[in-house]
Amino acid sequence: MGPVHEGRIIATRADSTYGDQAIRWEVSHECPIVSATVSFKRHPLVKSAQKVQKRFRKRVQKSAAGSQKKFRRWARATLEAGYYRYNLWRWYWQGKLTLRRSDATFNVYLREQLKETLLKRRLFDRARGDVVPLIDMLASKYDFTNQSILCVGCRNDTEIRYFRSRGAGHVVGIDLYQAGADIVIMDMHDLKFGDSTVDVVYSRHSFEHSYDTRKAALEFVRVVKPGGVVVVEVPGKHQGGGDYNYFTCLEDVLEPFTPHVGEFLWKEYSLKEENTFGFDIIRLMFRVNK
Repeated sequence: MGPVHEGRIIATRADSTYGDQAIRWEVSHECPIVSATVSFKRHPLVKSAQKVQKRFRKRVQKSAAGSQKKFRRWARATLEAGYYRYNLWRWYWQGKLTLRRSDATFNVYLREQLKETLLKRRLFDRARGDVVPLIDMLASKYDFTNQSILCVGCRNDTEIRYFRSRGAGHVVGIDLYQAGADIVIMDMHDLKFGDSTVDVVYSRHSFEHSYDTRKAALEFVRVVKPGGVVVVEVPGKHQGGGDYNYFTCLEDVLEPFTPHVGEFLWKEYSLKEENTFGFDIIRLMFRVNK
């Protein structure tokens, strides 16, 4: 009997999913290396298991993608909540100390307006594409190139930046809190501007929040130049969160401005079926008689 040669078996898989299994027999010592590859068809149970594995892998991948989206939404909401809590304290006391009066009723109104406004998600530096149509409409009716514009209740600087992109000159915004360098804490009932200092007063969805519409309207008239323009957009037959007034028609909005309403550049009552807000909208653009 000849000498016994030791050897080892190396089992490999060319492709664990699609390829065939291969077995290589390698004999060491004095014998030359001999290799052989044995291919065989997969058993039906193996194919069925692979299909289940593919479906499971797809489900896992889909579930992972969904989990990532949920995590991103949760992270964004958490960051915004923290941002809100921080600024609620800062802006609330800043606005309260700046705007409060001896009138207790007005101070309650101020607190409600601040909280309601700060809760709105659009506060968090999000571009508001809904400001574009009204400003474009104004540009089509009135050339405000290089003119001064006051944005009342602008919330963030989206209106200000878009006015500037359309060629406006000096643009400043006012609100109950300061969410940007171009926004000043100011009460629409007591504007800290001189008489006849701005060309356009632009109030989009802020006039309905006024504590006294007559006083706010007279302040708009006071600061706008003779022949200047007042632009107002408010909800019609709708009273949302923080809304202090309920307007049913164009005349309800115009009445506080009487007798200073001059030439109309545009006026309309848009039904909810005709817009994307889900409620009626009243829009007014008119020149001021002084």
